[in-house]
Amino acid sequence: MDTPENTSNQTETQSLSSEQTNTTEEPIVLSELFPDARRDLDALFPDPSMKKLLKELVENRKKNERFLKRLGLSKMDSEDDEELAEIQ
Repeated sequence: MDTPENTSNQTETQSLSSEQTNTTEEPIVLSELFPDARRDLDALFPDPSMKKLLKELVENRKKNERFLKRLGLSKMDSEDDEELAEIQ
């Protein structure tokens, strides 16, 4: 019979193995993510978890920029609508 400890160990083992398969799909090249960097970031951050974190950082920054751009466009549109309402 499985004890709670054995069950949790099996779950942890399964989650670790699934994480390992996800990280082996495509290597992260930091020099491609940060082309303006003055140093070799791949040598500076050899740890795969740090590379993954930095990749997520870049992706989040892009998403935030797109969001702010859309927000700015909608703000400008609403200001234009207000100006048109004042003119009429």
